Amino acid sequence: MTAAGYCYVFGMGMQKAMAYRADFFLSIVSCIFPIIMQVYLWTALYAAGAADTNGYTYEQMILYTLLAGVTSRIVATGFENDVARDIKDGGLNKYLVKPMNYGAYCFAQFAGGKAAAAGFLLAAAAAVLGGAALTLGVPFAPVRLALYALSLVLALVLNFAIFFTIALLGFWLTEISQLFGTISIVIMVVSGGVFPLDIFGPAAAAAAAVLPFGYTTQFCVNIVSGRLAMDEIWPGFAAQLLWTAVFTAAHTALWRRGAKRYTAVGG
Repeated sequence: MTAAGYCYVFGMGMQKAMAYRADFFLSIVSCIFPIIMQVYLWTALYAAGAADTNGYTYEQMILYTLLAGVTSRIVATGFENDVARDIKDGGLNKYLVKPMNYGAYCFAQFAGGKAAAAGFLLAAAAAVLGGAALTLGVPFAPVRLALYALSLVLALVLNFAIFFTIALLGFWLTEISQLFGTISIVIMVVSGGVFPLDIFGPAAAAAAAVLPFGYTTQFCVNIVSGRLAMDEIWPGFAAQLLWTAVFTAAHTALWRRGAKRYTAVGG
């Protein structure tokens, strides 16, 4: 498939995301409630003096909670169920007989769906930062917002590579939907989507710096919140690219092996 073809698929992804507007806006609004619950929880813990957060002030924790909620929503996937269904029900047949790369097709459609919501979510992130600067007294530099946007693009690609790799396990597992739910929850926690991992001490911070998951959420948040120095940001970008390459190689190998054992029935 040509580049124009993938651009068309990208547009289809946007149209699909906007086809049901009520569902589209409700899915965005739904991320607000967990954030509100966490804000109240941290407020209560700090007020009671029971928050052992390894150096995070109340203002920093609230800012992290707000930004992590928006960031995790931006990079969230969901396409993996479609991939598993294509493999299980034979829907993959129509892609195998066409001159196209199935992974690239999935990514173009995924990116198109994300583009539809990106404007709203980035506006929400900017509003959070502006509100934090006014009410919490947290300084914020515009250059960090630009670097945050760049980190989101790389995090989106990395998260796609991670979940596409997991989705291709459908070649070997008959029913994988429950596995997706479990893995999604685990990855949300270990990526820093619920709370910053370094509140658990140096060992957890070191693990987050080595493993790929923190580079999909916590790294992005720490850029814009100012917790990372400027000279610490560039190695993080390199880590995002490195882990994307690792998972791309992994899902390429899984695709080649899985396609050989795939039985084209149905579809």
